[in-house]
Amino acid sequence: MNRIRLVSLLALLSLAAAGCKKDSQAQVPHYTIESPLVKRIADSTDLMAQVFSDTVFQVSEGVRESDVHYLSKEGYAMHAFILEVDLNNPKLKLEAGMPYNVPAYAMQTVPDMAKYMQAAGSPVLAAVNADFFNTSTGEPRGILVMNGKVMKTTWANARSSTFIGVKKDGKVFIGDRADFAAMQNDFEDALGGGPMLVKDNQILTQTDLSVEPRTGIGMSADGKLYFIVVDGRSFYYSNGITITQLGHMLKACGAVKAINVDGGGSSTFMIKHPLADVWQVRNRPSDGTNRPVGNAWLIVTKP
Repeated sequence: MNRIRLVSLLALLSLAAAGCKKDSQAQVPHYTIESPLVKRIADSTDLMAQVFSDTVFQVSEGVRESDVHYLSKEGYAMHAFILEVDLNNPKLKLEAGMPYNVPAYAMQTVPDMAKYMQAAGSPVLAAVNADFFNTSTGEPRGILVMNGKVMKTTWANARSSTFIGVKKDGKVFIGDRADFAAMQNDFEDALGGGPMLVKDNQILTQTDLSVEPRTGIGMSADGKLYFIVVDGRSFYYSNGITITQLGHMLKACGAVKAINVDGGGSSTFMIKHPLADVWQVRNRPSDGTNRPVGNAWLIVTKP
């Protein structure tokens, strides 16, 4: 093969390769993100390599849900569920849920807790699982205040280090052990939690690097509450995240304080569906069914 023919062949191969590269780039779908919260997470963190789909809809006045299917930066399939609750809305209230709506240790699924609470006169709009618990008795690992009564002031281990409380004036507070010791008589309801993820608008360093289904709760400076559940333990559906990644997600939503609560098979994200008169668990608990848990946080409408 002479030099002219060789140069011509190389030029043709180069053009063909460029064409293939152009076609490959053209085939990458461009997706326009619908949810403002998902947009914040995608733009301000490196958690999402690509968003495949997202959905945002109004559960009720002041309560909005965002669901997202995405590819993580590590290349894994992910599904996350985010609830944004505007607690400045005078019709909304955060309440602690206990099994059978009684102040005693037991276990019950989140939807069943909602049924008992609603039967007692508090219409439930949404809920997530809350504190870690003893799987034999239902006793929470952290503190417990129910209906103004301080039921438990001890912490099971170092991991149980935070709490969320609803003060008697209706304001929600996220704090640590020292805060609870100083304020325990100020709360109408309070439930414990795991590590603090965000404090004073700063991500905190975590030593737990495990990847699991997770539930997190955060508060913004302007009174918005965020519930996030990220599913896991299912390779083709959703693989889970670390608690540090959960903290980044909550901070991106707007939380200046946020904590990790029970995860794994306990992670439950439930709403009162706006198009049907049913409570619907929106995520896929990794047990394959709704796990009975020790307590929950519920968004209710005031009578």
